[in-house]
Amino acid sequence: MSAVVDMYRDDVNASYAVDFGRDREPSQKRSRHPEYRRAGSAPTRVSGMHNRRSKRWTWGSGRGARMQNMRAFASCVAFAVMSLSTVVFGVTIDYATVGNPGNPANGATGWGSVSEVYKISKYETTNAQYTEFLNKVDAAGTNPNGVYNALMGSDVTGGITFNSGSASGSKYSVKAGAPAGTPAGTAYGAMPVLFTSWFSAARFANWLENGQQTSTSSMETGAYTLNNQTSGAIPARNAGAANYLPSRDEWYKAGFYNTTTYTMYPTNNIPAPTNTITNVSLANVANYGAAATPTISPINAGAYVNTSSFYGAFDMFGNATEYTDTAGTGANAGRPQVFSGSWATTLAQTSLWNKQAAAVFRNSDATTSQMGFRVAAVPEPATIALASVGIGALAGLDWMKRRKKKALARIAG
Repeated sequence: MSAVVDMYRDDVNASYAVDFGRDREPSQKRSRHPEYRRAGSAPTRVSGMHNRRSKRWTWGSGRGARMQNMRAFASCVAFAVMSLSTVVFGVTIDYATVGNPGNPANGATGWGSVSEVYKISKYETTNAQYTEFLNKVDAAGTNPNGVYNALMGSDVTGGITFNSGSASGSKYSVKAGAPAGTPAGTAYGAMPVLFTSWFSAARFANWLENGQQTSTSSMETGAYTLNNQTSGAIPARNAGAANYLPSRDEWYKAGFYNTTTYTMYPTNNIPAPTNTITNVSLANVANYGAAATPTISPINAGAYVNTSSFYGAFDMFGNATEYTDTAGTGANAGRPQVFSGSWATTLAQTSLWNKQAAAVFRNSDATTSQMGFRVAAVPEPATIALASVGIGALAGLDWMKRRKKKALARIAG
C-alpha cells in the first residue's frame, strides 16, 4: 500500500514542479481576476473553473486534480486490501460457481434440481485447512465435542498430529511427508482431511459462517445449531446460512449436471474414470481401487488437473467420500447422505457412485479413513468487483466534469 502511495506522491511532486514553472506567477504580479484562458470574449468576472488559480484545484488538470485522483486511487486500493485481509490471514476456500438455476432433476433419481445459483468448493477440505480450524477453535487442546480424531494422527491415511506440549494455538500440526506409494508431490497438508464425523464437518462450516473466529463457541451455531451434539439425527440447515455443507441436490448437480443432461460419472464424462496415479495429467482419471491399485490412501486434493465436473469441482469421484446435509428417511432417518466413493472404493464398486446409484447414507458419527467433506456457499460480490464499482464511479464523475467543461466552452465560444 505504501509503495502505491509513494509512487503517486512522486508523480504529484513532479507535476507540481512543472506546474510551478509553467503558470505560477509571482505574488506581486497576480491579478485578482486573471486573464481568461478560453477563446471568445471573457465573462464579466472570471471565477470557478474559468479562474486560472482555482483551475488547479478542479478535476480538470493541475496539481489539485492529481492529488484528488491519487487519494481516490489509494482509497480504492486500501478498501480492496482490507476486504481481502479476512481471506489472506485464514483458511481460503476456492469455489466453483454452479449456475443454471432452476435446472430439471435427473429423471432416474429425482435429484439435482436447484433453484438458485450457488458455490461449491473446488476441492475437498484439506488437512492444512482443518488444522487451521482446530488451532482456532481449540487453542488449549481440550478437543471440544471431538473435533479431533486421534486416528488423524496415528493412521497412515490421516494427516494431523496433536502435541499437548506445544504452545496454545499451535497444538495441532500437519504431518510431514506423505504416505508411501503416492505420486511425487503428494503432501499430507494438501490431502483431504479424513476421520471426520458429520458433526465435525458441520462445525467447520459453522466456523466459516462466523468468520473463522478464535473461539470454541464459533463452531456451535451458524449454519447449523448443534448445541454440543455429536451423534444422532443431523439438524436442518438454518435459514440464511452463507457457508454450509452442500445438500444432496447441490452436490449431485455440481457433480453430474452439464447444463443439458446428467453425465454418468462426476468427471464430466460417461465412462467410469480410470484409476491411475502414474499420469495425473490425463483426463477422466480418479483415485480409487483400494490396496490393489493405485494407492492405499488419498492423494492431494485436485491432483488430477484435467479431471473435474462440468462446473470445475475436482475429486467428486474417489479420494474421499463426502457428506451432504440432506438426511434420509425411514430406516435412514436422520443419517446424512454421502457421495463420491473414496480411495478405498474397489473396481467392482464404481457403479455404486454413478448418477443412477441408489442413495448411500452414513451414521452421523461415522469416522473412518474414507470420510471427508467439502463446503458450499451462497454467491457474494467479489472484492475486486466491489473495488471496480468504486473506480467506475470515480471515472463517471470525471466524465461528468469534463462534459460540463465542454458545455461551458461552447457557451463561451
